[in-house]
Amino acid sequence: MEIFLKTISSINDETRVKILHFIYENGEVCVCDIENSFGMIQSRISRHLKILKDAKFLKVDRRGRWAFYSIRDPLDQFRQSILKEISYLAIQTPMLNKGCKIDKKVLVLCTGNSCRSIIAEGLINKYIDGVEAQSSGVKASGRVNPYAKKALELDGSWDDKYHCKVIDEIIDTKFDLVVTVCDNAKESCPIFSHSKVIHIGFEDPDGKEFEEFEKTLKCIKNELIPKVKKELGC
Repeated sequence: MEIFLKTISSINDETRVKILHFIYENGEVCVCDIENSFGMIQSRISRHLKILKDAKFLKVDRRGRWAFYSIRDPLDQFRQSILKEISYLAIQTPMLNKGCKIDKKVLVLCTGNSCRSIIAEGLINKYIDGVEAQSSGVKASGRVNPYAKKALELDGSWDDKYHCKVIDEIIDTKFDLVVTVCDNAKESCPIFSHSKVIHIGFEDPDGKEFEEFEKTLKCIKNELIPKVKKELGC
């Protein structure tokens, strides 16, 4: 009963119904897109989005300081029926007015893509606006080190989309900057003909205690983030 009432109360506001329908119609949208389209201040938009997210209608993907919202997938039958009912109302929602743009792409390379490059990916995405980072391994291990994930979670930089990737997954992407974070990756880095490549090495914390992962995260935040900003002119 409590879940039912919480769900119903989340859509007892006309603005929230319009925002929910807007996201349903447009797919993934940034909070700044909603702000621009509805002509509302971000604090009010964020409050409505939090209510809809807590009611299990929405999921959020954070990239840097931006939050991108979309309808949860899979969505349970009860909420699906609510969305269908809302669509029958012929609600007038504003046209999508884009408010932000990710225009730089960064690749972080290391050997196994389990620790350093994953940490760097998460930190770049959180702390550098307008930049989308990915990571990969020249000899990918196939797993993210649990301590690397924990360190990012404590920093508020973890995203469930992060995973260990082989080079083939990203080789066709045009990156503005490629950063190698270990000597092996530097020596065996594949050719990215349209990308600038720089090297910023960090000691591998793999196999060590969690405190070493916290130190690695701090080093990457203090050393790599400023250099990437400088290279990209952020």
